[in-house]
Amino acid sequence: MDILSKLKALCNSYVLHLPSHVNLKYNDIADSLAKEGTTMPQAFVEPLTYLELYSRRKAFVNISWRHPPAHSWYRCEGPGASMHFKGDRKDQTALAHLTSGHLKTLRLSRGDKTFNICTKCNLIEATSQHPLDCVALVYNDLLKRPDFVLEVMKANDLMDLI
Repeated sequence: MDILSKLKALCNSYVLHLPSHVNLKYNDIADSLAKEGTTMPQAFVEPLTYLELYSRRKAFVNISWRHPPAHSWYRCEGPGASMHFKGDRKDQTALAHLTSGHLKTLRLSRGDKTFNICTKCNLIEATSQHPLDCVALVYNDLLKRPDFVLEVMKANDLMDLI
């Protein structure tokens, strides 16, 4: 009994061959090249072991960590690097908080983020974007001119929020 009759008996189904490349331009050339390729000698490649696969993946991960992505918002030279700002540690910490959005006023209450009221406006919660909006600055100013942003925040008494 051949395979097709066995399949038919087991599955109650039919096998029907439908040519998919009928009347396509240059199909005959592609078919002849494919047939030619199957007659060429094939190089035998042994399957990789687990350790070889692991070491290749580990090397790929290490390379990706050494060469971080080139996004406009990604200003680090490597993993764990910070913004390049020549200031004291307190100012660097304030800029890092402002950049990451982890302000001093952030509190978690029953799983929700809550913020204190802005000391300048006394109306709106001081979310991570609000201190910049309050003094008419944008996030790119923080990345391009961190010293200017810091001076503006100090002049407007917003350092206690950051």
